[in-house]
Amino acid sequence: MSASLDDLVAMTVFARVVEAHSFSGAAARLGLSKSAVSTRVAALERRLGVRLLQRTTRRLSVTHEGARLYERCAQLLSVADEASDLLGHVGTIPEGIVRVAAPVGISLHPLASVLEKFSERYPRVHVELSVSDRHMELLAEGIDVAVRLFPQTHDRSLVERRLGTEKVLICGAPRYLDRRAPPGAPHDLTNHNCLLMKGSKWTFRTQEGPVVVPVSGSLVVDNIAVLREAALEGMGLARLPRSLIDSDLREGRLRTVLDAYAPDPLAISLLYPQRQHMPQRVRVFIDFMTEHFRKLFRGE
Repeated sequence: MSASLDDLVAMTVFARVVEAHSFSGAAARLGLSKSAVSTRVAALERRLGVRLLQRTTRRLSVTHEGARLYERCAQLLSVADEASDLLGHVGTIPEGIVRVAAPVGISLHPLASVLEKFSERYPRVHVELSVSDRHMELLAEGIDVAVRLFPQTHDRSLVERRLGTEKVLICGAPRYLDRRAPPGAPHDLTNHNCLLMKGSKWTFRTQEGPVVVPVSGSLVVDNIAVLREAALEGMGLARLPRSLIDSDLREGRLRTVLDAYAPDPLAISLLYPQRQHMPQRVRVFIDFMTEHFRKLFRGE
């Protein structure tokens, strides 16, 4: 099936809808009416014979087929953006929007300070930051770059750039540790109230090798900032990244336990869609983040 000029226009409109997460946002970016954008996407779906977007009154999401098409459309638009840069006057000055996703802990510290430095160097590049500890689908949700705290991805459509590792500590508030005997070994945690992130496992390094301790407690959350607050309130012991609680440790609001048994560190990576031609604004963002995060976390 050969793509017509109308198909190329419709694909451009579709890609902007995915990136904006809405018809109205894409319409504003393209200078079209919302109805014109909707009509273009509907015509493209009829032409291809597949549903590209799932529309509800509350949410717009991309189907599996839509995500596959967007990946190709993004490559096409990236080439067009590069051509425009070469012929225009903005080729040496990155500009535009970079959509970034990051977990709560990294966003609280140190991402905010790094983004401030990035803005100073590239004032014409605007960052749209989505902060969430849930797993986000980059292509389906129009994300250019994501900061992730887990091992290597197996998704071939994504590129992973390792930034370093983040030390993890087991800690609790003095009020909790004053009324409960601190654990002397990992398995002592079974007698403690452990505050948990949803889906996490507590693994420790011992002389016998890695040990997974079946911890449990009165609170399971999906937001690391809430987990830190619960630990500060003395609810129990929590497993938290060093950078998030550094000031709490210095000022005595939290104390660490089991320092001799190092939990597995968190691997910090940047993930971004595989593209033959990457927009300049995204490329400088990735390079800047890599440079600064590797200094912070002493990555590879």
